[in-house]
Order: sequence, then structure tokens, then C-alpha cells
Amino acid sequence: MLEDILRDYPKLPSYIKQREDELKYPTPEQDDNVGGGRALNKLSDPVGREVITINDDRWLQQLKKERQAIDECLDESGVVTEKIIQETYFKGNVGLRMVDLCDRQIIPVSTTKAYELRNSFLVKLGKKLNVDVM
Repeated sequence: MLEDILRDYPKLPSYIKQREDELKYPTPEQDDNVGGGRALNKLSDPVGREVITINDDRWLQQLKKERQAIDECLDESGVVTEKIIQETYFKGNVGLRMVDLCDRQIIPVSTTKAYELRNSFLVKLGKKLNVDVM
């Protein structure tokens, strides 16, 4: 699950913007009351409803939480760990295993050390997102 979240990280800003736009500009519901009157006691506060909707939307809050957790873990990690995460999850090096990345000197550590750094990162991220790892 954490690896899927990491693979989606580069797309998170667009997912967040898309969800905010969906909440700000919802598709209007079809009015079946053709020719009918308007409700007299209905309060119209679109800005207030928008703020409440954005703050209460669980999916949007989860996306923001995931982005913040990944940002914090990357900030707390070293340069090599950050390079490992970028190469294996963000750049989409499909088909390249950790061994390949280390052999080609893309990641400047041994394969064993690369796995240790990656696993340590995943444990930290799991703790921030309250997900059990291993």
C-alpha cells in the first residue's frame, strides 16, 4: 500500500486540485420542480458551504495527509535515501530492480544498503500514516 502511495506522489498535487475543484464547483443537481417556486426559508451561503465541504472531505484530507507525510520523510532522509525513493517510485523505472540501479551506479551504495535505506524510509512513512509495515 505504501509503495502505491509513493508511486502516486508525483500526481498528488493534481489529484488534490481536481478534488478541490469538484468540491468548489459541483455539478448541479437536476431540478425536478419545473415551474415551481423557490424555498423562502433556504439560506444561501455558497462560500460557507464550500469551506465546510473542503474541510470535511475525507478523501481530500487523506490526499493532503499522504503528501505531507511523504514530504516530511523525504526532508528527514539523507541524499542517498531520497535518490533511492525518487528512482524506484517517482521516476517510474519500470523493470529496473534495486540491483540494477546499484550496478549502474544510479544509486551510489551497495544493494544491501539500498534495501536497508528503502525499508527504513517505508517504516517511517508507515508510522506517519498509521500503517503497519512488515
